[in-house]
Amino acid sequence: MARPTPSHKKKRTCFGLKNIFCTCKRRTCNVLIVVWDEGLDIVDWLAASNVVLRWCYIALRWCFACIALVLRRIISALSFRGSDNVVAQLPDDVVIDILLRLPADRVADCRRVCRRWRSLTSSDYFIKLHLDRSAPLIFVQATDLKDPRVTGKLAFYILDQASNRRNKIKKLRLRPEIKMSQGDTEVVDSCHGLLLFRDAFGRWRYYVFNPLTQELLVLDGPNEGRSRAFFYDPSANELKILYLCIGFQFFIYSLGGRSWRKIKSPPSGSPPQYDTPPAICNGALHWITSCGRTAEEDIPPCTSGITIFGMDTEDFSTLPHPGGECNSRVNHRNMRLLVVDEHLSFCNVYRGYTVIDIWLLEDYASWAWVRKWCLRPNLYGPRPLESECYSFSRRLEVVHFQNGELWLDCGERGLVLYHLDQNTFKKLGRPPTSYEHRCIHYTKSLVPLHQAALPQD
Repeated sequence: MARPTPSHKKKRTCFGLKNIFCTCKRRTCNVLIVVWDEGLDIVDWLAASNVVLRWCYIALRWCFACIALVLRRIISALSFRGSDNVVAQLPDDVVIDILLRLPADRVADCRRVCRRWRSLTSSDYFIKLHLDRSAPLIFVQATDLKDPRVTGKLAFYILDQASNRRNKIKKLRLRPEIKMSQGDTEVVDSCHGLLLFRDAFGRWRYYVFNPLTQELLVLDGPNEGRSRAFFYDPSANELKILYLCIGFQFFIYSLGGRSWRKIKSPPSGSPPQYDTPPAICNGALHWITSCGRTAEEDIPPCTSGITIFGMDTEDFSTLPHPGGECNSRVNHRNMRLLVVDEHLSFCNVYRGYTVIDIWLLEDYASWAWVRKWCLRPNLYGPRPLESECYSFSRRLEVVHFQNGELWLDCGERGLVLYHLDQNTFKKLGRPPTSYEHRCIHYTKSLVPLHQAALPQD
């Protein structure tokens, strides 16, 4: 039986609340009487009202403290420790089926209920099944441009389309013990709910971070260079990082083995793009071939417009991108590869960000492409898109494509959801206007960093 609460504790709580109200009432009346008798002006009336509001605020805080005390006692009375509790008698498969219907952050909260729930939600089976059912989100990294020092202070946001809020972008709070460089750290890629960050000040330092569990792994590259992909290899059942060093040498880092190893480099001198994640389809990674930075002759031929990396063979190859010859550096940089319904998709943004061509690879073996959509988005009124949307940074990037909906990053205008069949737009929100941001496809997950692998099907 629960120990009865001593009567003097109840009286102390009640008398304390009563004294607070009496004090607020007495001091409020005294202030108003003084103001009335002395005939003070409107400024003194406002000062008196501030005193009244301050004491009312104190009284409300005591009310909420008492309510919280009552709720804690009710929750403790409904503890799950009793053997006659209905939830405790449910079999494991039923509890797992219930918890699988919750979002990942709510599952993380349920782990604190009891040891049984923590054990069930920490199993490899549950983590993989929950990851497969999780809805796609957008991770937004923002940098404060008003900071005159270095580059600025980082801020992270999660965009959830299913949210009921008007602005669907919610700021991510980091724990104080999370230490990442606040200078030029940028998000590079994501895989299974883990994010890969690059620290430009550390030259070849990288961070693997789970925003949900707040786990952080710091690793250094084998030499100065850039990562090209962060992916899951099902044949090895491991998470890996593909890394390109200076001198056109490629390395692979295994999160399971915590080690680097060198692999064979591609025959051509044009590496895959470094600023966009690859499209993973048919057991291979796909990028738009990088066109270099300065010399016009660095533009790769369109016959080698797509670079492919086989996860099993660890070999590189190139194939042409769909469409005609472009021979344009701007066109190559605006090309994106995505995965739509397990098919490779090619998105080309051109003509001053006013036309978007979307192609689908219907036959992978014969490399047969079909152009499905030709969009002419005029998102913000009668004027051309580039002059209407990009007064600060002219940008229109395709971030994600799923269920007939195109997720577009419109620079300082924020994120837009475009429904292809209905030809309608929906604003999803944006970070604060003083921030420059970068978006990447992301899924909340409970994958632990110490595991770095998932069970085989």
